[in-house]
Amino acid sequence: MVDLAKRRGYVVAPYSSAIPTLSGIRAAGQTVNHDSALTFTGAYAAISIKAENLASLPKHVYRRTEKGKQMLSKHPVYKLIHHRPNSYQTDFVFWEYLEASVAGWGNGYAVIERGRDGYPKELHPINPAEMVVRREGKNVFYTVGSGTFSGNYLADDIIHVKLFTKDGIMGIDPITYHAQAIGIGLAGQQFASEYFTKKGALRGVIETDGELGNDQYRKVAERIIQSGDHGTPILEYGLKYKTIGISPDAAQAIQTRLFSIQDASRIWKVPVSLLAEHTHSTFTNTEQQDIQFVKYGLRPECKRFETELETKLFSEGESETIDIKFDLSGLLRGDSASQANWFRTAINGGYMSRNEVREQLNLDRVDGLDDFLVPSNMTLSDLLEQFNTQKNGK
Repeated sequence: MVDLAKRRGYVVAPYSSAIPTLSGIRAAGQTVNHDSALTFTGAYAAISIKAENLASLPKHVYRRTEKGKQMLSKHPVYKLIHHRPNSYQTDFVFWEYLEASVAGWGNGYAVIERGRDGYPKELHPINPAEMVVRREGKNVFYTVGSGTFSGNYLADDIIHVKLFTKDGIMGIDPITYHAQAIGIGLAGQQFASEYFTKKGALRGVIETDGELGNDQYRKVAERIIQSGDHGTPILEYGLKYKTIGISPDAAQAIQTRLFSIQDASRIWKVPVSLLAEHTHSTFTNTEQQDIQFVKYGLRPECKRFETELETKLFSEGESETIDIKFDLSGLLRGDSASQANWFRTAINGGYMSRNEVREQLNLDRVDGLDDFLVPSNMTLSDLLEQFNTQKNGK
């Protein structure tokens, strides 16, 4: 059992009574917890979309200099966040899990294992259900309840990415706070399952003004059974077949499933179009929703990660000049035509070289393409005067 807090002279109170339970909350006749919520398609899609997109982003380490930014591709932290955070997970799996914890639990945790040089050597993700966080005065303590990394830790030894928070210590758990909305979504799924298990509502009834005897009733029943689900029974004795549509209550319950998808969209800030709900979508507004997802749903999440990693993974001196950036530019370029136009503007505008564009397209660098191109009709006036002087031989 690890107890880094105790090694540094801190006394941590017992934690056993504070470990969260998985019993869940009863809402809309359903048990809502972090496992059952994932069976609601809207919640699963929203959480997985945010987790997968954040995990797929390129992650860079830059040093701020007088001339701009310098990429530190050989820095230990760059290798840790961009290639291999630990010995048993790929970088994609690690970041996907951490963001899924943030989106699902409101808090994502990882234990920082440092090497002899003081730099972080590995990052180990922790299940939020196993973590207890306490504030004692100016110190924040973390306790992992079980597993390989069970024990007490100081804040400097834990990566803690949190959602919107009311106390600055713990992020709000979206599944617990929105249990009613998620419960309605689960109830809608259950209703639909039971509805179709029973083959839906009655398709129709057989009416008669008279009364059928037992023999007549059996005869009619046999003919209906022989006609099958999609056949047309031959009726006699003055019987009439009357069709029945879906009941208003059933129709409203099915409509509720669409509202539940919209609830998931609001909770996790994921556009409804990405949750496969295209009732009011068009090509134009779908593209705008994608941009809004990056700006308002994914960008704040990236900033949470960036600031936490910068604070915890660098020494005090380094953190003042080194930044971590999750590169969102690839998600904002749109389709191939928009991407080509964006690169063309970058090259012609002189703020990207052709080799820099090739790198972003995963193409090899080519000799002679590192020079920046600028429009011939745009230059500094003194350079233009110097050029004309040389050209005229004066």
